[in-house]
Amino acid sequence: MGCGGNVATLAEGAACDSLEHCPERGASNRRLNESMNQDPDFELIRRCQQQSGTAREAAFRDLFETYRDRVFNLASRLLGNPADAEDVSQEAFITVFQKLHEFRFSSRFYTWLYRVVFNLCVDHRRKGGSHAPITVTGAGGATLLAQVADSAPGPADELGDDEARRQQVERALRRLSEPLRAAIVLRYIEDMPYEEIASVLGISLGTVKSRLNRAHEQLEQGLGHPNHGSADTN
Repeated sequence: MGCGGNVATLAEGAACDSLEHCPERGASNRRLNESMNQDPDFELIRRCQQQSGTAREAAFRDLFETYRDRVFNLASRLLGNPADAEDVSQEAFITVFQKLHEFRFSSRFYTWLYRVVFNLCVDHRRKGGSHAPITVTGAGGATLLAQVADSAPGPADELGDDEARRQQVERALRRLSEPLRAAIVLRYIEDMPYEEIASVLGISLGTVKSRLNRAHEQLEQGLGHPNHGSADTN
């Protein structure tokens, strides 16, 4: 495995001798530089991409420690099975280790990483991976529970106490199709803005909003509520 290579490759095409004679390329490079400067993992990724041998492995170990829990939790939310999530997490980090030299900072690193995890989860489910209950816990779970309660037509206590509400939402989540569940997990559990959800799922911004609205409708129906609310505004 390896994650060698340069930190970033400028926009393809060498038709221009200087940026001032090529406004399009200059704008592309400025956007690339802005993305690199805004990515909190820039220095860590650069270490992985530029160093070799044990230094590269140490840098990647830091990256692994930074993201291993988030990767496992995302896979667990999408697959609903800890054992499957562990397998997908390991495969995701192997993939990242092998392909990190291809990362060009056109998006934030964690968005790129989540896209890898999501695609592996889809592949795993297509291959007949096991299915187990999806859990709604932690801060992200609380956000989703609150969102469902806010969109309900009656008082929040109509859903019962916190534990009963959590179990109801988990059952409703399991009934969602994979695309709708993924949108809900990324939005409320992972707290992603719409633009990054679109990047992870490889869909348009309008499709993200449409899936979230449909997911809200189905969640409310699953909780025994009429269609009342819609997805939050970003």
